[in-house]
Amino acid sequence: MALKIPSRTEDLKLWIREMIDECMASSEERGMIYTRASQYYYMGSTDNRAALYNKIGPFVDKLAGFLMQPTDVRFQLVYDSGEDDSVLERSQLVAEKLSSDFRQTDADITFSEAVVWSLVNGCQILKVLPDGDSGTFKTAPVHPQNFGVLSETTLHLDEQEAFCHVSYPTKSRLRTMLLEHPRYEEIMAEVGDEPGPNRDEEEPTYFHQMVVGGLQPLGDVGDAPSSAAGIVNVFPVPTPWRPQRSFAPTVKHCEVWIKDRDRDEDWTTIQVIYGKDPIIIEGDKQRRNLSRVPGKSSFVKVQGVPTPGYFWGRSIIASVQMLQDMLSKRLRDIKVMWDRNVNAPQVFSGFSSVTEEQYFKLISEGGFINDPNPNAKAAKLLDPPPENYLEELEFIFKLFDEASGFSPIMSGSGEPGVRAGVHAQTLVRTSSPHLIKQAATLERQLADCGWLALRIMQAMDALIYTTADSKIEFLLSQLPENFQVQVDSHSASPAFAEDNRQVAIALARAGAIDSEDLIHMLHPPGAELLLARLKQRRKAQAAQAKEEKTEELMKGVLGIGGGGSRRKAGGAGQTKH
Repeated sequence: MALKIPSRTEDLKLWIREMIDECMASSEERGMIYTRASQYYYMGSTDNRAALYNKIGPFVDKLAGFLMQPTDVRFQLVYDSGEDDSVLERSQLVAEKLSSDFRQTDADITFSEAVVWSLVNGCQILKVLPDGDSGTFKTAPVHPQNFGVLSETTLHLDEQEAFCHVSYPTKSRLRTMLLEHPRYEEIMAEVGDEPGPNRDEEEPTYFHQMVVGGLQPLGDVGDAPSSAAGIVNVFPVPTPWRPQRSFAPTVKHCEVWIKDRDRDEDWTTIQVIYGKDPIIIEGDKQRRNLSRVPGKSSFVKVQGVPTPGYFWGRSIIASVQMLQDMLSKRLRDIKVMWDRNVNAPQVFSGFSSVTEEQYFKLISEGGFINDPNPNAKAAKLLDPPPENYLEELEFIFKLFDEASGFSPIMSGSGEPGVRAGVHAQTLVRTSSPHLIKQAATLERQLADCGWLALRIMQAMDALIYTTADSKIEFLLSQLPENFQVQVDSHSASPAFAEDNRQVAIALARAGAIDSEDLIHMLHPPGAELLLARLKQRRKAQAAQAKEEKTEELMKGVLGIGGGGSRRKAGGAGQTKH
């Protein structure tokens, strides 16, 4: 469905403000969940004390690393099999260009980080937008607390009727953004000198807070300190997505994307800033899609495990929160036990009397006391560790792997009875379907990100490209429209690496692919150099074969060789006869 956008400016101001409020209605509640999730990710707890050992951080990083690794992400453009060879040749060149730009702009690293935070928060948003006039693109993460959708029961972003992205630029940055705007003076006059939202939401005040890049120490002034450190945390949890306290006034900037009924259900972008009143700086006079891609917005949702009926999903930390709490409690119990044993109380028997001075002499290093009673002795009241406490800790660690779907063999540990690599690969394949499902979902979202990036390149890049073999010159915008972007050879996740390798080798042995196709599928280190050398060897072999064929042809024409000698001998015999 699409929405009808009011045409009158006054009606549009009221309507767009209501739309922003509806989209961002759950932002504050979700922000509390995101903050707790980030506390568990960084500290292993939600109170003022960090966990003795934070297992959640490595747990999330390990799972995210298995689902997506940015080391060798490659794309391919897929057309129908009936396309001309020249189109397929151009698509291969464009796929290499897209993969190269994806690495050069660090979009692969950005997507990998988005996978981490999609596990922590339940989902993460990426914004793909043109990179100025350079002809390429850039990707920027958008925290879900600064993002809102009109219908939270609709899972896919493209199926939403409207959504909103909120940011807080400083007034100096706002002046730079609007420098070429036709209503620059009018807008800046309306913004005025009113103080901007130094703090977006009313949050508890903090004592001795040091603001560096949005770092937020945990704990309120009125709360009872839970440790001797008080309420100031030495290593605070970073929350840069919310302005805590700024050194310059900021302005609330809302970018609303609406599926417009009057523009054939294409997206219309409306930008609003909040001064004394809401001010529309984009979309009041001219309706357009700022993504540069018709029918597509600039945002991609990253979410490995969708939650049916809820757009924002569920944090993976919810599955291991109680395990981390149990682990923290057990480790603190062990610490308390050892601390008590270090300074354990003592029982004195047979002493005539023990003064406080004598006691401190006894417990000090090298201290002693003397008593005339030969049966006098002192013994510490030691608390022995509970039985099998190490086995309990190992069991908790095993439960973390169970929650993520990792089997021991997938974690690099051996399995009893495994004697061959084929057997080990079979165990890995049969024990990881849950992870492969998540990796496949994230791979589709990475392909969507690559598709959007390529469409932006088609709209912005004016360079002329030339194919290597056919020497065809073309612009990116001249590619046929019926292409799809896929992740080449499942190169985004280690979950598919070994299966893809075995398939490629089997195809090469069967003769279904040649050496060049095998290099493209396996993509070994220095693949470009190997392909170049392979082409040089093929050209040299073709030139050598042509030379040999020409030499044999010349020999046949001139009568040189074995056949010519026989003909000469036969002719001589006839002459003699």
